[in-house]
Amino acid sequence: MKAINKTQLIFIQIFVVNLVISLAKLICGFVTNTLSMVADGFHSLLDTIANLVGIAGITASLKPPDAEHPYGHKKFEALAAIAISFMMFTASLHVFNEVLDRYLEPAGKHPEVGLLSYLIIIGSMIVSYLVHKYEHDQAHKLDSSLLEADAKHTLSDVLTSIAVLAALIGAHFKLYFVDAVASLAVVYFILKGGYEIIMSHMGPLVDAAVHDPKAIAELALEAPGVIGVHKVRSRGAKDHSFVDLHIEVSGEISVKEGHKIAKHVERTLKERLQGLVDVSVHLDEPVDSTEESMAKSADGPEGTN
Repeated sequence: MKAINKTQLIFIQIFVVNLVISLAKLICGFVTNTLSMVADGFHSLLDTIANLVGIAGITASLKPPDAEHPYGHKKFEALAAIAISFMMFTASLHVFNEVLDRYLEPAGKHPEVGLLSYLIIIGSMIVSYLVHKYEHDQAHKLDSSLLEADAKHTLSDVLTSIAVLAALIGAHFKLYFVDAVASLAVVYFILKGGYEIIMSHMGPLVDAAVHDPKAIAELALEAPGVIGVHKVRSRGAKDHSFVDLHIEVSGEISVKEGHKIAKHVERTLKERLQGLVDVSVHLDEPVDSTEESMAKSADGPEGTN
């Protein structure tokens, strides 16, 4: 059995914390009839599901390349992060429906706020912030995009808990409408967090450029024997990327010499570009200005994807 990855271990630890927080909020929310706390409890419960999805995504992404996935399984991490966002959207719809039910049936029970409610919300705010900070620091240390996504999600817990705290204070002064307003605020933070996660993880799935093509070209031109560089492309994630490019070399050199130049370019790029997994270098002879302009019109601007 393989040892647990560091990122997996972090997700497991956070899963336990989020499970305790979500159960505390849900039990207290249902007992006191505080809609915003119930909504926040579902939001926190969603965190535990997100942690499980994160663990599954990391486990899949760590698998080595195989015949069916020659470029590896890293995209499963992005898919897992986007799956988290859709879970968040589902939870927000549930909370919104609860707000409508409360508005359409105003004769229902009012929230019954006590000391325990305040302790749970304030305690969860402190814990969520500490978890967010820990995840954020570890995401940068381990260069994990999935961990960073979950850190943003965890920060939204702090913001939603602030809204719930406002609802508790409002209920104390018999301003019961604040509970519904706070619940809508929870919906907003859930939707916002989900949207940000989708936008930050869509790139690897649609093969968006990861590295600056001009920077790659400049590094390639440092290699002895390279006359020009064109058709520079990159894809993947910042911690697991692929690059291919065409370099121009003299037509009078041998195949062996050309291969040596290509290997030099490959080594240079892997040493200077963080997270670069593989480089494909294509050898071309220098083209004249007319042919070059025709190539540009056919393949797009030089140095772009």
